[in-house]
Amino acid sequence: MEKQKDDFRESLNSVQNWPQGARDDFVLHALDCSAIVAITDTRGRILSVNNRFEEISGYTRDQLIGNDHRMLRSKQHDKKFFRQMYRTIASGNVWHGEICNRRQDGSLYWVDTTIVPHISESGKVTSYVAIRFDITDRKQAENHLKSSRQKLQKVVNTDFLTKISNRLHFSHILRKTLRTSTASHLCLALLDIDTFKTINDTSGHDSGDRLLRKVAEKLQEFESENCFIARIGGDEFAVLMTGDTLALFETILQDILEQMRFSIRNRTMTHACTVSIGYVSVPLSDAREKTLLKCADLALYAAKTEGRNRMREYHPVMEEKLDLAARLRRRVQTGLRDQSIKVFYQPIFSLSIPGRISFEALLHWDHPQHKVLSPQYFPEVFEDHSLTMTLNTFVTHRVMEDVSRLREQNIRFERIAINITSCDFENTDFFRKLDSLADGMNVPLNSLALEITENIFSRPHHQQVERELDTLHRKGVQISLDDFGTGFASLTHLKTITFDYVKINRAFVAGLERHGTDAAIIRGVIDIVHSLGRKVVAEGIRSASQVRALLEMECDFVQGDFLCEAVPVMDIPAALEKIRYKALL
Repeated sequence: MEKQKDDFRESLNSVQNWPQGARDDFVLHALDCSAIVAITDTRGRILSVNNRFEEISGYTRDQLIGNDHRMLRSKQHDKKFFRQMYRTIASGNVWHGEICNRRQDGSLYWVDTTIVPHISESGKVTSYVAIRFDITDRKQAENHLKSSRQKLQKVVNTDFLTKISNRLHFSHILRKTLRTSTASHLCLALLDIDTFKTINDTSGHDSGDRLLRKVAEKLQEFESENCFIARIGGDEFAVLMTGDTLALFETILQDILEQMRFSIRNRTMTHACTVSIGYVSVPLSDAREKTLLKCADLALYAAKTEGRNRMREYHPVMEEKLDLAARLRRRVQTGLRDQSIKVFYQPIFSLSIPGRISFEALLHWDHPQHKVLSPQYFPEVFEDHSLTMTLNTFVTHRVMEDVSRLREQNIRFERIAINITSCDFENTDFFRKLDSLADGMNVPLNSLALEITENIFSRPHHQQVERELDTLHRKGVQISLDDFGTGFASLTHLKTITFDYVKINRAFVAGLERHGTDAAIIRGVIDIVHSLGRKVVAEGIRSASQVRALLEMECDFVQGDFLCEAVPVMDIPAALEKIRYKALL
Protein backbone atom coordinates (compact mmCIF):
# COMPACT_ATOMS: atom_id res chain seq x y z
CA MET A 1 0.00 0.00 0.00
CA GLU A 2 2.79 2.39 0.93
CA LYS A 3 4.55 1.55 -2.31
CA GLN A 4 1.43 2.53 -4.32
CA LYS A 5 1.26 5.89 -2.51
CA ASP A 6 4.93 6.50 -3.26
CA ASP A 7 4.47 5.66 -6.93
CA PHE A 8 1.52 8.11 -7.16
CA ARG A 9 3.47 10.93 -5.52
CA GLU A 10 6.37 10.28 -7.88
CA SER A 11 4.11 10.41 -10.95
CA LEU A 12 2.43 13.63 -9.71
CA ASN A 13 5.79 15.30 -9.09
CA SER A 14 6.87 14.25 -12.57
CA VAL A 15 3.86 16.02 -14.15
CA GLN A 16 4.35 19.13 -11.99
CA ASN A 17 7.97 19.33 -13.21
CA TRP A 18 6.81 19.58 -16.83
CA PRO A 19 7.03 22.98 -18.53
CA GLN A 20 3.88 25.11 -17.94
CA GLY A 21 2.61 24.89 -21.52
CA ALA A 22 3.10 21.13 -21.84
CA ARG A 23 1.40 20.56 -18.52
CA ASP A 24 -1.65 22.66 -19.46
CA ASP A 25 -1.94 20.95 -22.84
CA PHE A 26 -1.87 17.52 -21.21
CA VAL A 27 -4.58 18.43 -18.67
CA LEU A 28 -6.77 19.86 -21.43
CA HIS A 29 -6.23 16.74 -23.52
CA ALA A 30 -7.15 14.48 -20.62
CA LEU A 31 -10.27 16.59 -19.93
CA ASP A 32 -11.22 16.62 -23.61
CA CYS A 33 -11.08 12.83 -23.75
CA SER A 34 -13.50 12.32 -20.85
CA ALA A 35 -15.62 15.42 -20.29
CA ILE A 36 -17.98 17.69 -22.20
CA VAL A 37 -16.63 21.20 -21.82
CA ALA A 38 -18.06 24.61 -22.73
CA ILE A 39 -17.23 28.17 -21.83
CA THR A 40 -19.94 30.87 -21.81
CA ASP A 41 -19.97 34.54 -21.00
CA THR A 42 -22.08 35.96 -18.20
CA ARG A 43 -25.07 36.32 -20.54
CA GLY A 44 -25.01 32.65 -21.52
CA ARG A 45 -23.45 32.99 -24.97
CA ILE A 46 -21.20 30.09 -25.91
CA LEU A 47 -17.57 31.13 -26.31
CA SER A 48 -15.89 27.74 -26.66
CA VAL A 49 -16.74 24.03 -26.77
CA ASN A 50 -14.67 20.87 -27.03
CA ASN A 51 -15.07 17.93 -29.40
CA ARG A 52 -17.14 15.91 -26.91
CA PHE A 53 -19.64 18.77 -26.75
CA GLU A 54 -20.06 18.66 -30.53
CA GLU A 55 -20.47 14.90 -30.52
CA ILE A 56 -23.17 14.69 -27.86
CA SER A 57 -25.14 17.79 -28.94
CA GLY A 58 -25.12 17.03 -32.66
CA TYR A 59 -24.21 20.66 -33.42
CA THR A 60 -20.94 21.79 -35.05
CA ARG A 61 -18.64 24.19 -33.31
CA ASP A 62 -19.65 26.95 -35.77
CA GLN A 63 -23.35 26.39 -34.95
CA LEU A 64 -22.70 26.62 -31.24
CA ILE A 65 -20.25 29.45 -30.74
CA GLY A 66 -21.93 32.82 -30.44
CA ASN A 67 -25.36 31.32 -29.74
CA ASP A 68 -27.16 31.38 -26.41
CA HIS A 69 -26.76 28.23 -24.35
CA ARG A 70 -30.58 28.17 -24.07
CA MET A 71 -30.66 26.60 -27.55
CA LEU A 72 -30.00 23.27 -25.80
CA ARG A 73 -32.90 23.48 -23.33
CA SER A 74 -35.18 20.45 -23.22
CA LYS A 75 -38.09 21.98 -21.28
CA GLN A 76 -37.63 19.23 -18.71
CA HIS A 77 -36.74 21.81 -16.03
CA ASP A 78 -38.89 24.70 -14.82
CA LYS A 79 -37.87 28.35 -14.49
CA LYS A 80 -37.22 27.94 -10.78
CA PHE A 81 -34.49 25.36 -11.53
CA PHE A 82 -32.51 27.72 -13.76
CA ARG A 83 -33.17 30.73 -11.53
CA GLN A 84 -31.51 28.96 -8.59
CA MET A 85 -28.60 27.83 -10.78
CA TYR A 86 -27.92 31.35 -12.16
CA ARG A 87 -28.23 32.85 -8.68
CA THR A 88 -25.50 30.46 -7.46
CA ILE A 89 -22.97 30.99 -10.23
CA ALA A 90 -23.62 34.75 -10.52
CA SER A 91 -22.58 35.06 -6.88
CA GLY A 92 -19.25 33.37 -7.71
CA ASN A 93 -20.10 29.94 -6.31
CA VAL A 94 -19.72 26.60 -8.04
CA TRP A 95 -22.99 24.92 -9.04
CA HIS A 96 -23.39 21.17 -9.43
CA GLY A 97 -26.42 19.25 -10.65
CA GLU A 98 -28.00 17.12 -13.38
CA ILE A 99 -29.38 18.75 -16.53
CA CYS A 100 -31.39 17.36 -19.40
CA ASN A 101 -30.48 18.91 -22.78
CA ARG A 102 -31.85 18.49 -26.29
CA ARG A 103 -29.74 17.43 -29.27
CA GLN A 104 -30.06 18.96 -32.71
CA ASP A 105 -32.17 15.96 -33.82
CA GLY A 106 -34.60 16.58 -30.94
CA SER A 107 -33.57 13.63 -28.76
CA LEU A 108 -32.73 14.20 -25.11
CA TYR A 109 -29.58 13.49 -23.15
CA TRP A 110 -28.64 13.93 -19.52
CA VAL A 111 -25.38 15.38 -18.20
CA ASP A 112 -23.90 15.60 -14.73
CA THR A 113 -22.83 19.25 -14.71
CA THR A 114 -20.38 21.38 -12.73
CA ILE A 115 -20.32 25.10 -13.56
CA VAL A 116 -17.28 27.03 -12.30
CA PRO A 117 -17.38 30.84 -12.42
CA HIS A 118 -14.18 32.60 -13.57
CA ILE A 119 -13.53 35.54 -11.29
CA SER A 120 -11.23 38.39 -12.34
CA GLU A 121 -8.62 40.04 -10.09
CA SER A 122 -11.21 42.73 -9.33
CA GLY A 123 -13.56 40.01 -7.96
CA LYS A 124 -16.04 40.22 -10.82
CA VAL A 125 -17.44 37.10 -12.57
CA THR A 126 -16.37 37.28 -16.23
CA SER A 127 -17.29 33.85 -17.63
CA TYR A 128 -18.33 30.30 -16.76
CA VAL A 129 -16.72 26.97 -17.46
CA ALA A 130 -19.18 24.08 -17.58
CA ILE A 131 -17.77 20.58 -17.25
CA ARG A 132 -20.28 17.80 -18.01
CA PHE A 133 -20.32 14.02 -18.04
CA ASP A 134 -22.83 11.99 -20.03
CA ILE A 135 -25.19 10.13 -17.65
CA THR A 136 -27.97 9.36 -20.14
CA ASP A 137 -27.75 5.59 -19.71
CA ARG A 138 -27.95 5.91 -15.95
CA LYS A 139 -30.92 8.30 -16.10
CA GLN A 140 -32.74 6.00 -18.52
CA ALA A 141 -32.16 3.10 -16.15
CA GLU A 142 -33.41 5.21 -13.24
CA ASN A 143 -36.47 6.32 -15.20
CA HIS A 144 -37.17 2.72 -16.19
CA LEU A 145 -36.88 1.67 -12.55
CA LYS A 146 -39.08 4.56 -11.48
CA SER A 147 -41.65 3.69 -14.14
CA SER A 148 -41.60 0.05 -13.04
CA ARG A 149 -42.14 1.10 -9.45
CA GLN A 150 -45.01 3.37 -10.47
CA LYS A 151 -46.58 0.56 -12.49
CA LEU A 152 -46.16 -1.82 -9.56
CA GLN A 153 -47.65 0.75 -7.21
CA LYS A 154 -50.57 1.19 -9.57
CA VAL A 155 -51.13 -2.57 -9.67
CA VAL A 156 -50.98 -2.72 -5.86
CA ASN A 157 -53.50 0.15 -5.56
CA THR A 158 -55.91 -0.98 -8.29
CA ASP A 159 -58.77 -3.44 -8.04
CA PHE A 160 -58.01 -6.15 -10.60
CA LEU A 161 -61.64 -6.56 -11.73
CA THR A 162 -63.04 -3.03 -11.93
CA LYS A 163 -59.73 -1.18 -12.56
CA ILE A 164 -60.56 1.46 -9.95
CA SER A 165 -58.80 2.02 -6.62
CA ASN A 166 -58.91 -0.83 -4.11
CA ARG A 167 -59.25 -0.93 -0.32
CA LEU A 168 -55.51 -0.47 0.26
CA HIS A 169 -55.44 2.72 -1.81
CA PHE A 170 -58.66 3.91 -0.21
CA SER A 171 -57.15 3.57 3.27
CA HIS A 172 -54.06 5.50 2.14
CA ILE A 173 -56.12 8.31 0.57
CA LEU A 174 -58.41 8.55 3.59
CA ARG A 175 -55.46 8.93 5.98
CA LYS A 176 -53.76 11.41 3.66
CA THR A 177 -56.98 13.44 3.38
CA LEU A 178 -57.36 13.53 7.16
CA ARG A 179 -53.76 14.82 7.46
CA THR A 180 -53.48 17.29 4.62
CA SER A 181 -56.87 18.43 3.28
CA THR A 182 -57.67 22.13 3.69
CA ALA A 183 -61.43 21.62 3.17
CA SER A 184 -63.77 22.34 6.06
CA HIS A 185 -65.84 19.14 5.80
CA LEU A 186 -65.46 15.52 4.79
CA CYS A 187 -68.07 12.97 3.69
CA LEU A 188 -67.56 9.20 3.61
CA ALA A 189 -70.21 7.11 1.86
CA LEU A 190 -70.39 3.32 1.56
CA LEU A 191 -72.36 1.85 -1.33
CA ASP A 192 -73.62 -1.74 -1.55
CA ILE A 193 -75.26 -3.39 -4.57
CA ASP A 194 -78.71 -4.64 -3.51
CA THR A 195 -79.11 -7.28 -6.20
CA PHE A 196 -75.53 -8.52 -6.47
CA LYS A 197 -75.96 -11.80 -4.60
CA THR A 198 -79.12 -12.73 -6.48
CA ILE A 199 -77.52 -12.00 -9.87
CA ASN A 200 -74.31 -13.78 -8.92
CA ASP A 201 -76.14 -16.85 -7.64
CA THR A 202 -78.80 -17.14 -10.34
CA SER A 203 -76.89 -16.00 -13.45
CA GLY A 204 -73.32 -16.94 -12.54
CA HIS A 205 -70.14 -15.17 -11.53
CA ASP A 206 -69.58 -13.74 -15.01
CA SER A 207 -72.81 -11.74 -14.70
CA GLY A 208 -71.80 -10.67 -11.20
CA ASP A 209 -68.43 -9.49 -12.50
CA ARG A 210 -70.08 -7.56 -15.33
CA LEU A 211 -72.35 -5.87 -12.80
CA LEU A 212 -69.37 -4.84 -10.64
CA ARG A 213 -67.57 -3.38 -13.67
CA LYS A 214 -70.71 -1.51 -14.73
CA VAL A 215 -71.16 0.02 -11.27
CA ALA A 216 -67.47 1.01 -11.14
CA GLU A 217 -67.72 2.59 -14.59
CA LYS A 218 -70.73 4.67 -13.55
CA LEU A 219 -69.06 5.70 -10.29
CA GLN A 220 -65.95 6.90 -12.13
CA GLU A 221 -68.08 9.57 -13.80
CA PHE A 222 -68.30 11.26 -10.40
CA GLU A 223 -64.57 11.07 -9.61
CA SER A 224 -62.82 14.41 -9.31
CA GLU A 225 -60.17 16.23 -7.30
CA ASN A 226 -62.60 16.34 -4.37
CA CYS A 227 -64.30 12.97 -4.91
CA PHE A 228 -62.39 9.70 -4.62
CA ILE A 229 -63.93 6.34 -5.61
CA ALA A 230 -62.79 2.84 -4.59
CA ARG A 231 -64.01 -0.74 -4.45
CA ILE A 232 -63.29 -1.86 -0.91
CA GLY A 233 -64.51 -5.44 -1.09
CA GLY A 234 -67.11 -7.76 -2.61
CA ASP A 235 -69.95 -5.59 -3.87
CA GLU A 236 -69.12 -2.64 -1.60
CA PHE A 237 -67.72 0.67 -2.84
CA ALA A 238 -66.52 3.80 -1.04
CA VAL A 239 -67.01 7.44 -2.01
CA LEU A 240 -64.80 9.95 -0.20
CA MET A 241 -65.59 13.65 -0.68
CA THR A 242 -64.20 16.90 0.70
CA GLY A 243 -65.69 20.37 0.46
CA ASP A 244 -67.17 23.33 2.25
CA THR A 245 -70.86 22.76 1.40
CA LEU A 246 -72.67 19.87 3.09
CA ALA A 247 -75.61 20.14 0.69
CA LEU A 248 -73.27 19.32 -2.20
CA PHE A 249 -72.39 15.95 -0.67
CA GLU A 250 -76.05 14.93 -0.52
CA THR A 251 -76.68 16.16 -4.07
CA ILE A 252 -73.80 14.07 -5.46
CA LEU A 253 -74.89 10.97 -3.54
CA GLN A 254 -78.47 11.41 -4.73
CA ASP A 255 -77.18 11.59 -8.31
CA ILE A 256 -75.14 8.42 -7.72
CA LEU A 257 -78.22 6.65 -6.34
CA GLU A 258 -80.18 7.60 -9.47
CA GLN A 259 -77.38 6.50 -11.81
CA MET A 260 -77.25 3.10 -10.11
CA ARG A 261 -80.83 2.29 -11.09
CA PHE A 262 -80.30 0.39 -14.31
CA SER A 263 -80.86 -3.02 -15.88
CA ILE A 264 -78.29 -5.62 -16.81
CA ARG A 265 -79.09 -8.45 -19.19
CA ASN A 266 -77.49 -11.83 -19.72
CA ARG A 267 -78.39 -14.53 -22.22
CA THR A 268 -81.52 -15.70 -20.42
CA MET A 269 -82.90 -12.86 -18.30
CA THR A 270 -82.77 -9.18 -17.36
CA HIS A 271 -81.91 -8.06 -13.82
CA ALA A 272 -82.78 -4.72 -12.24
CA CYS A 273 -79.88 -3.16 -10.35
CA THR A 274 -80.19 -0.83 -7.37
CA VAL A 275 -77.84 0.17 -4.55
CA SER A 276 -78.05 1.21 -0.91
CA ILE A 277 -75.90 4.09 0.36
CA GLY A 278 -74.94 4.99 3.91
CA TYR A 279 -72.93 8.12 4.60
CA VAL A 280 -71.55 10.37 7.32
CA SER A 281 -70.57 14.05 7.00
CA VAL A 282 -68.40 15.74 9.64
CA PRO A 283 -66.11 18.76 10.04
CA LEU A 284 -62.64 17.66 8.92
CA SER A 285 -61.19 18.65 12.28
CA ASP A 286 -63.49 16.10 14.00
CA ALA A 287 -62.91 13.26 11.51
CA ARG A 288 -61.31 10.02 12.70
CA GLU A 289 -60.70 7.06 10.38
CA LYS A 290 -62.25 4.25 12.43
CA THR A 291 -65.20 6.36 13.54
CA LEU A 292 -65.97 7.42 9.97
CA LEU A 293 -65.97 3.83 8.73
CA LYS A 294 -68.13 2.64 11.61
CA CYS A 295 -70.70 5.43 11.18
CA ALA A 296 -70.92 5.03 7.40
CA ASP A 297 -71.34 1.27 7.85
CA LEU A 298 -74.18 1.79 10.36
CA ALA A 299 -75.90 4.16 7.93
CA LEU A 300 -75.51 1.60 5.12
CA TYR A 301 -76.99 -1.07 7.37
CA ALA A 302 -79.97 1.22 8.06
CA ALA A 303 -80.49 1.85 4.33
CA LYS A 304 -80.54 -1.89 3.61
CA THR A 305 -82.80 -2.87 6.50
CA GLU A 306 -85.28 -0.10 5.62
CA GLY A 307 -85.88 -1.61 2.20
CA ARG A 308 -82.75 -0.92 0.10
CA ASN A 309 -82.59 1.26 -3.02
CA ARG A 310 -82.13 4.34 -0.82
CA MET A 311 -79.54 6.34 1.07
CA ARG A 312 -79.34 7.16 4.75
CA GLU A 313 -77.18 9.59 6.70
CA TYR A 314 -75.63 8.46 9.96
CA HIS A 315 -77.45 9.39 13.15
CA PRO A 316 -76.43 8.37 16.69
CA VAL A 317 -79.74 6.54 17.13
CA MET A 318 -78.46 3.98 14.60
CA GLU A 319 -75.74 3.00 17.01
CA GLU A 320 -78.31 2.71 19.80
CA LYS A 321 -80.39 0.35 17.63
CA LEU A 322 -77.34 -1.76 16.88
CA ASP A 323 -76.52 -2.03 20.58
CA LEU A 324 -80.14 -2.92 21.31
CA ALA A 325 -80.06 -5.67 18.65
CA ALA A 326 -76.83 -7.05 20.14
CA ARG A 327 -78.37 -7.12 23.63
CA LEU A 328 -81.48 -8.76 22.23
CA ARG A 329 -79.44 -11.51 20.58
CA ARG A 330 -77.59 -12.14 23.84
CA ARG A 331 -80.91 -12.44 25.68
CA VAL A 332 -82.24 -14.91 23.11
CA GLN A 333 -79.08 -16.99 23.53
CA THR A 334 -79.74 -16.92 27.28
CA GLY A 335 -83.37 -17.89 26.57
CA LEU A 336 -82.20 -21.00 24.74
CA ARG A 337 -80.17 -21.98 27.78
CA ASP A 338 -82.84 -21.27 30.41
CA GLN A 339 -85.62 -22.72 28.20
CA SER A 340 -87.63 -19.50 28.00
CA ILE A 341 -87.43 -19.95 24.20
CA LYS A 342 -90.16 -22.44 23.36
CA VAL A 343 -91.96 -24.00 20.41
CA PHE A 344 -95.71 -23.40 20.16
CA TYR A 345 -98.13 -25.03 17.72
CA GLN A 346 -100.97 -23.41 15.76
CA PRO A 347 -103.59 -25.68 14.17
CA ILE A 348 -104.24 -25.62 10.43
CA PHE A 349 -107.87 -26.61 9.71
CA SER A 350 -109.34 -28.23 6.62
CA LEU A 351 -112.42 -26.49 5.18
CA SER A 352 -113.47 -29.57 3.23
CA ILE A 353 -112.88 -32.34 5.79
CA PRO A 354 -113.82 -31.27 9.38
CA GLY A 355 -111.47 -32.71 11.96
CA ARG A 356 -108.55 -32.91 9.54
CA ILE A 357 -105.85 -30.93 11.39
CA SER A 358 -102.17 -30.17 10.97
CA PHE A 359 -99.94 -27.80 12.95
CA GLU A 360 -97.36 -25.15 12.22
CA ALA A 361 -94.41 -25.01 14.66
CA LEU A 362 -93.81 -21.42 15.74
CA LEU A 363 -90.98 -20.06 17.85
CA HIS A 364 -92.06 -18.16 20.99
CA TRP A 365 -90.12 -16.37 23.70
CA ASP A 366 -91.39 -16.30 27.27
CA HIS A 367 -89.91 -12.84 27.82
CA PRO A 368 -89.14 -11.87 31.45
CA GLN A 369 -90.60 -8.35 31.09
CA HIS A 370 -93.35 -9.06 28.57
CA LYS A 371 -95.89 -11.71 27.68
CA VAL A 372 -94.93 -14.51 25.32
CA LEU A 373 -93.47 -12.96 22.16
CA SER A 374 -93.51 -14.36 18.63
CA PRO A 375 -90.55 -13.79 16.23
CA GLN A 376 -92.19 -10.73 14.68
CA TYR A 377 -91.33 -8.88 17.92
CA PHE A 378 -87.62 -9.67 17.74
CA PRO A 379 -86.73 -9.67 14.00
CA GLU A 380 -83.21 -8.32 14.71
CA VAL A 381 -82.26 -11.74 16.04
CA PHE A 382 -82.70 -13.32 12.61
CA GLU A 383 -80.19 -10.95 11.02
CA ASP A 384 -77.52 -13.07 12.72
CA HIS A 385 -77.22 -16.15 10.49
CA SER A 386 -75.38 -18.22 13.07
CA LEU A 387 -78.00 -17.57 15.77
CA THR A 388 -80.80 -18.18 13.24
CA MET A 389 -79.36 -21.60 12.41
CA THR A 390 -79.11 -22.38 16.13
CA LEU A 391 -82.78 -21.45 16.64
CA ASN A 392 -83.88 -23.46 13.60
CA THR A 393 -81.97 -26.51 14.85
CA PHE A 394 -83.64 -26.08 18.24
CA VAL A 395 -87.10 -25.95 16.63
CA THR A 396 -86.43 -29.03 14.47
CA HIS A 397 -85.29 -31.12 17.45
CA ARG A 398 -88.23 -29.99 19.55
CA VAL A 399 -90.73 -30.77 16.78
CA MET A 400 -89.33 -34.29 16.48
CA GLU A 401 -89.78 -34.79 20.24
CA ASP A 402 -93.30 -33.35 20.20
CA VAL A 403 -94.41 -35.46 17.23
CA SER A 404 -93.54 -38.53 19.28
CA ARG A 405 -95.33 -37.10 22.34
CA LEU A 406 -98.54 -36.35 20.40
CA ARG A 407 -98.52 -39.80 18.83
CA GLU A 408 -98.13 -41.36 22.30
CA GLN A 409 -101.17 -39.33 23.48
CA ASN A 410 -103.18 -40.57 20.49
CA ILE A 411 -103.85 -37.03 19.30
CA ARG A 412 -104.84 -37.28 15.68
CA PHE A 413 -103.08 -34.89 13.32
CA GLU A 414 -101.65 -35.11 9.83
CA ARG A 415 -98.41 -33.13 9.93
CA ILE A 416 -96.35 -30.54 11.74
CA ALA A 417 -94.87 -27.86 9.48
CA ILE A 418 -91.41 -26.43 10.18
CA ASN A 419 -90.37 -23.06 8.79
CA ILE A 420 -87.08 -23.34 6.91
CA THR A 421 -84.93 -20.26 6.23
CA SER A 422 -82.14 -19.69 3.73
CA CYS A 423 -79.66 -19.96 6.61
CA ASP A 424 -80.43 -23.68 6.84
CA PHE A 425 -79.00 -24.11 3.38
CA GLU A 426 -75.63 -22.51 4.06
CA ASN A 427 -74.61 -26.14 4.14
CA THR A 428 -76.64 -28.47 1.90
CA ASP A 429 -76.07 -31.17 4.55
CA PHE A 430 -79.31 -29.91 6.17
CA PHE A 431 -81.48 -32.50 4.41
CA ARG A 432 -79.32 -35.44 5.42
CA LYS A 433 -79.36 -34.28 9.04
CA LEU A 434 -83.15 -33.88 8.97
CA ASP A 435 -83.61 -37.38 7.56
CA SER A 436 -81.11 -38.86 10.04
CA LEU A 437 -82.70 -37.07 13.02
CA ALA A 438 -86.19 -38.27 12.10
CA ASP A 439 -84.91 -41.81 11.71
CA GLY A 440 -83.03 -41.70 15.03
CA MET A 441 -86.10 -40.43 16.90
CA ASN A 442 -88.47 -42.82 15.12
CA VAL A 443 -90.47 -39.97 13.58
CA PRO A 444 -92.07 -40.86 10.20
CA LEU A 445 -91.20 -38.32 7.53
CA ASN A 446 -94.80 -38.27 6.34
CA SER A 447 -95.69 -36.52 9.62
CA LEU A 448 -93.55 -33.52 8.66
CA ALA A 449 -93.89 -30.57 6.29
CA LEU A 450 -91.37 -27.89 5.33
CA GLU A 451 -92.49 -24.31 4.77
CA ILE A 452 -90.05 -22.56 2.46
CA THR A 453 -89.80 -19.20 0.70
CA GLU A 454 -88.54 -18.42 -2.78
CA ASN A 455 -85.29 -16.82 -1.60
CA ILE A 456 -84.01 -20.31 -0.81
CA PHE A 457 -83.84 -20.94 -4.55
CA SER A 458 -81.65 -17.90 -5.19
CA ARG A 459 -78.92 -19.37 -3.01
CA PRO A 460 -75.73 -20.95 -4.35
CA HIS A 461 -76.21 -24.61 -5.21
CA HIS A 462 -79.98 -24.06 -5.50
CA GLN A 463 -80.21 -26.96 -7.96
CA GLN A 464 -78.77 -29.24 -5.28
CA VAL A 465 -81.35 -27.84 -2.82
CA GLU A 466 -84.15 -28.63 -5.28
CA ARG A 467 -82.88 -32.20 -5.73
CA GLU A 468 -82.71 -32.70 -1.96
CA LEU A 469 -86.26 -31.37 -1.55
CA ASP A 470 -87.43 -33.81 -4.22
CA THR A 471 -85.76 -36.65 -2.31
CA LEU A 472 -87.44 -35.68 0.98
CA HIS A 473 -90.75 -35.26 -0.85
CA ARG A 474 -90.53 -38.78 -2.25
CA LYS A 475 -89.91 -39.99 1.32
CA GLY A 476 -93.17 -38.38 2.47
CA VAL A 477 -92.24 -34.83 3.58
CA GLN A 478 -94.70 -32.27 2.21
CA ILE A 479 -93.51 -28.92 0.84
CA SER A 480 -95.37 -25.64 1.33
CA LEU A 481 -94.52 -22.38 -0.47
CA ASP A 482 -94.84 -19.81 2.31
CA ASP A 483 -95.62 -16.07 2.09
CA PHE A 484 -96.98 -16.45 -1.41
CA GLY A 485 -98.00 -13.13 -2.95
CA THR A 486 -95.62 -10.86 -1.01
CA GLY A 487 -92.68 -10.89 -3.39
CA PHE A 488 -91.02 -13.98 -1.93
CA ALA A 489 -92.63 -16.40 -4.37
CA SER A 490 -93.39 -16.15 -8.07
CA LEU A 491 -95.53 -17.98 -10.62
CA THR A 492 -92.32 -19.30 -12.19
CA HIS A 493 -91.66 -21.44 -9.14
CA LEU A 494 -95.13 -22.97 -9.29
CA LYS A 495 -93.99 -24.91 -12.36
CA THR A 496 -90.35 -25.53 -11.45
CA ILE A 497 -90.42 -26.48 -7.75
CA THR A 498 -91.87 -29.55 -6.08
CA PHE A 499 -94.62 -28.42 -3.67
CA ASP A 500 -97.90 -29.58 -2.12
CA TYR A 501 -99.33 -26.35 -0.68
CA VAL A 502 -99.26 -22.62 -1.26
CA LYS A 503 -99.77 -20.37 1.77
CA ILE A 504 -101.48 -17.07 1.00
CA ASN A 505 -99.94 -14.36 3.14
CA ARG A 506 -102.00 -12.81 5.93
CA ALA A 507 -101.71 -9.36 4.30
CA PHE A 508 -104.11 -10.45 1.53
CA VAL A 509 -106.44 -12.23 3.93
CA ALA A 510 -106.64 -9.07 6.09
CA GLY A 511 -107.98 -7.10 3.11
CA LEU A 512 -110.39 -9.82 2.02
CA GLU A 513 -113.49 -8.03 3.37
CA ARG A 514 -112.37 -4.48 2.55
CA HIS A 515 -110.74 -4.63 -0.85
CA GLY A 516 -112.11 -6.30 -3.92
CA THR A 517 -108.57 -6.48 -5.28
CA ASP A 518 -107.38 -8.76 -2.47
CA ALA A 519 -110.33 -11.06 -2.98
CA ALA A 520 -109.63 -11.21 -6.72
CA ILE A 521 -105.96 -12.04 -6.08
CA ILE A 522 -106.83 -14.80 -3.59
CA ARG A 523 -109.42 -16.28 -5.96
CA GLY A 524 -106.88 -16.19 -8.80
CA VAL A 525 -104.19 -17.92 -6.73
CA ILE A 526 -106.62 -20.61 -5.61
CA ASP A 527 -107.70 -21.28 -9.21
CA ILE A 528 -104.08 -21.49 -10.45
CA VAL A 529 -102.91 -23.76 -7.63
CA HIS A 530 -105.95 -26.02 -7.97
CA SER A 531 -105.34 -26.31 -11.72
CA LEU A 532 -101.91 -27.69 -10.85
CA GLY A 533 -103.46 -30.29 -8.54
CA ARG A 534 -102.16 -28.62 -5.36
CA LYS A 535 -103.78 -27.18 -2.20
CA VAL A 536 -104.06 -23.67 -0.72
CA VAL A 537 -103.70 -22.53 2.90
CA ALA A 538 -104.88 -19.06 4.00
CA GLU A 539 -103.19 -17.78 7.17
CA GLY A 540 -103.99 -14.91 9.51
CA ILE A 541 -107.75 -15.60 9.86
CA ARG A 542 -109.36 -13.01 12.16
CA SER A 543 -113.11 -13.45 11.63
CA ALA A 544 -115.83 -15.93 10.74
CA SER A 545 -116.71 -13.88 7.65
CA GLN A 546 -113.19 -14.43 6.31
CA VAL A 547 -113.62 -18.17 6.80
CA ARG A 548 -116.97 -18.08 4.94
CA ALA A 549 -115.48 -16.05 2.07
CA LEU A 550 -112.56 -18.47 1.73
CA LEU A 551 -114.92 -21.44 1.87
CA GLU A 552 -116.90 -19.92 -1.00
CA MET A 553 -113.65 -19.58 -2.99
CA GLU A 554 -112.93 -23.26 -2.30
CA CYS A 555 -109.82 -22.55 -0.25
CA ASP A 556 -108.57 -25.84 1.23
CA PHE A 557 -107.12 -24.88 4.65
CA VAL A 558 -107.26 -21.96 7.07
CA GLN A 559 -105.12 -20.89 10.02
CA GLY A 560 -105.23 -17.95 12.43
CA ASP A 561 -105.65 -16.68 15.97
CA PHE A 562 -109.45 -16.36 15.51
CA LEU A 563 -109.64 -20.12 15.11
CA CYS A 564 -106.96 -21.04 17.63
CA GLU A 565 -103.92 -19.30 18.98
CA ALA A 566 -100.55 -21.04 18.99
CA VAL A 567 -100.15 -23.07 22.20
CA PRO A 568 -97.46 -25.20 23.89
CA VAL A 569 -97.57 -28.90 23.06
CA MET A 570 -99.07 -29.85 26.45
CA ASP A 571 -102.02 -27.47 25.82
CA ILE A 572 -102.91 -28.88 22.40
CA PRO A 573 -105.57 -31.36 23.68
CA ALA A 574 -107.43 -28.64 25.60
CA ALA A 575 -107.17 -26.22 22.67
CA LEU A 576 -108.59 -28.76 20.25
CA GLU A 577 -111.43 -29.53 22.68
CA LYS A 578 -112.43 -25.86 22.64
CA ILE A 579 -112.34 -25.76 18.86
CA ARG A 580 -114.98 -28.45 18.69
CA TYR A 581 -117.51 -26.04 20.17
CA LYS A 582 -116.68 -23.13 17.84
CA ALA A 583 -118.67 -22.84 14.65
CA LEU A 584 -116.08 -22.56 11.93
CA LEU A 585 -118.26 -22.83 8.88
